[in-house]
Amino acid sequence: MRLTFDNGATAEADLFIGADGIHSVAQRAIGLETHPASVGIMAYRGLVPAERLPWAKDIESLRMWIGLGRSFLCYPVSRGRLINIVAFVPTDRECAESWSAPGDLAKLAAEYAGWDAPVVQMIGALDETFRWGIFDRAPLPYWSTARMTLLGDAAHPMVPHFGQGAGQAIEDGFALAVFLENTDTPQVPARLKAYERLRLERTSRVQAVSHEAGRFFHSENGSPSEREQQQADWMAAGRWVFEYDVGKAATEFLSEFA
Repeated sequence: MRLTFDNGATAEADLFIGADGIHSVAQRAIGLETHPASVGIMAYRGLVPAERLPWAKDIESLRMWIGLGRSFLCYPVSRGRLINIVAFVPTDRECAESWSAPGDLAKLAAEYAGWDAPVVQMIGALDETFRWGIFDRAPLPYWSTARMTLLGDAAHPMVPHFGQGAGQAIEDGFALAVFLENTDTPQVPARLKAYERLRLERTSRVQAVSHEAGRFFHSENGSPSEREQQQADWMAAGRWVFEYDVGKAATEFLSEFA
């Protein structure tokens, strides 16, 4: 196949993998179109130097706070030098689906006034924050043509409430590696369709779970104890997401396919 780029450059390839995100050009090139719908939630994002938070050295994994209609999470990045925070709040305004739209620190602080001390401290330690509109999309009907396929957000964009966007993209990559290993050019169309068959069902299910997670985290119903029990039940029911061995699944699927 021959590829032509906006700058006039061209390239020849036996296979094209579109891993170009939620606004995928590759997706449109194979005849697909998504229809994003706002879920009425906006996220504030930001990074806090860990040295500004005396207790940050004790954070080794994700921490989350859940309140009525709102949630707040943080986790260490850059080997613990920075604490990444994401704060989800309800909104009735149009927000760009962007990680770089500037946010208002004063409005963020007002959203979490009276919350647990670490939450208030993290917001107070921010130098800047960014607004991110949360949009949902239905699963795509297919991902592949004879010589093109999709991977990651280009194939299965999902809301972030189950933390599976990057994880599912990594699974895609592992599956593709299994299906394409030692593959001759004439086999590519069939291997891409097999990849789609293996991954589409699972990622569609993860998209649905992510959507439901957002409904739970941002519900305004139930007492704290009821919501705590609901979260425990919901997390237990979602263990199938984390216990999946994509390499094994792809290898077994390929043996049956062959």
